[in-house]
Amino acid sequence: MPKPGATFGTLWLVVLAIMALTADHLPFVRSYATTVKVGKKSMANFKLGPGWTAWFGTDAAGKDVFAKCIYGARVTLLIGVGATVIGLVIGGLLGVMAGYYKGWADRIISTFTDSLLALPPLVLASVLVYRFDDLKESVTWLGWVTRTWQITLVLSVLAIGPLARIVRALTLSLSQREFVLAARSVGAKDWRIIFREILPNLVPAMMSVTFTGLAILIAAEGGLAFLGFSVQAPSTWGKMIQAGYKKLDVAWWATIFPSGMLFLTVLSFNLIGDRVARRFDIREATL
Repeated sequence: MPKPGATFGTLWLVVLAIMALTADHLPFVRSYATTVKVGKKSMANFKLGPGWTAWFGTDAAGKDVFAKCIYGARVTLLIGVGATVIGLVIGGLLGVMAGYYKGWADRIISTFTDSLLALPPLVLASVLVYRFDDLKESVTWLGWVTRTWQITLVLSVLAIGPLARIVRALTLSLSQREFVLAARSVGAKDWRIIFREILPNLVPAMMSVTFTGLAILIAAEGGLAFLGFSVQAPSTWGKMIQAGYKKLDVAWWATIFPSGMLFLTVLSFNLIGDRVARRFDIREATL
């Protein structure tokens, strides 16, 4: 039986993704760089609140907050999905190696992941972004790395530790199952056991972890943006919140609407992840 929470989350994410990807062609979405005018007068300095002219009002520069939210969704989702995929590939590989081979491989990988987990995530991310900026100035061939990719790579580093720990715990459990022991007994090679026996059984648990991890990374990007480490245009939701929160008493719409978009997106990913975990009866994912 469909669950209302998971259904809502799926619908919200599907509609949001479609609008974000097709924003350039939607007649009711302005460009994020367009200044809203009434007559010949610019609506800068939060002069226009939510209404028919601008559904979510205007910001300090007179830009349409609704349009910025839609274009910001594109950047936010790109960063979240990209960081999750990179973290899942690297963290998953490290976790499988640690859980399957054990011994020295487990000790080295566990020490590395424990070191990542020991550092406060936002502090680590802030330092990495700051150092990346310095590195780009001294290493010319890194000039192709945009700020969006910087944030994506930094957030993927934050994802590696937790994902590697979860995959390691699951691999330790799966490596003692009968089907793995049977494959070993007939002389199957390690790579065959990992790719044919262990990885397929990791997929259901990792689906749940992936949705939950996406929610965490999107929230983390909002935290980074609030601290001033984010892309400028089109702005992410976190950057919009950071730009408008000081005017919350006179222009609440510039902060509340991006915050609502961020909240609903994080909630949707969590609801879907919880539904997937319940569907496959995943208990190991909490390790």
